[in-house]
Amino acid sequence: MEDGPIQGLDNIPDAARGCVLTIGNFDGVHLGHRRILDQARRIADSAGRAVVAMTFEPPPDQVLRPMDAPQRVTPFALKCRLLREAGADFVIALPPEQWLLEMTPGSFIDHIIMERISPSAMVEGRDFRFGNRRGGDIEILAEAGRSAGFTVHVVEPVVLDFPDGPRRISSSLIRQLVSRGDIQDANRCLGRDFAMCGVVIAGQGQGRLLEFPTANIKPGQQVCPADGVYAGRAEIQGRVWPAAISVGNKPTLGPVGASVVEAFLLDASGDFYGLEMTLNVTERLREQRRFNDVAALRAQIAKDIQRVRELLR
Repeated sequence: MEDGPIQGLDNIPDAARGCVLTIGNFDGVHLGHRRILDQARRIADSAGRAVVAMTFEPPPDQVLRPMDAPQRVTPFALKCRLLREAGADFVIALPPEQWLLEMTPGSFIDHIIMERISPSAMVEGRDFRFGNRRGGDIEILAEAGRSAGFTVHVVEPVVLDFPDGPRRISSSLIRQLVSRGDIQDANRCLGRDFAMCGVVIAGQGQGRLLEFPTANIKPGQQVCPADGVYAGRAEIQGRVWPAAISVGNKPTLGPVGASVVEAFLLDASGDFYGLEMTLNVTERLREQRRFNDVAALRAQIAKDIQRVRELLR
């Protein structure tokens, strides 16, 4: 299994040719994506082939509609790691260059799928689209496969029950759930805890004044949970701590401004400035609110931390 993604089309190893191929954005690597990769893995194992997941970096929407591109569920590095954990031997990252995005479905099949990969099989969801203006669909792909000598396997979406009825899992649904603070439902769709990633940066030092120093990150292009306090786990350089995670504009301490993501790492010591931190968010504890004074805020933070200990014990 390759450690890192293969960048572009010029460095594809021979071991990837004749593979079982799946193509997609795979944002979140949620249960629907995992079902596709599970099927690809079964087919590949029975034939002694590799599994290749092909994606785009950055996502095409950031090129096609940069002012309206959806936020990511999962940063690229984490997405690649999750794809490999879900069964991919190789992850190929294509740059969304204009010539590539303008390819007709037929040209994409001829020059990208066949010429560069020559798969023995492909596995996709029923709503798979490809080529210029998403003009290619699963029927076009299957017809091409019959001519070119690869089989196409269609995987049905994963559907979960919600209070308002069954819903098909998608990256868009997960974005909505996370942005509303419905972390437990988002985690059900992901099959894991939602994770925010970023480099630890210096804050305003208010956490130390409250006797609860925090590690702060900026989620960048990644979707951020609704303002509130959450239980989760922080991972830095392979070490993991329970964490009380706050998302919001610190209304008690002010001034009110942009939301900040900060985590108090239980039983950790020292600082982590400049290190990559992943915050795995497990459950929403409460909303953000303004307290009458710092003493009341400090008392509530202590209660939040105790709740985290109980939940993650």
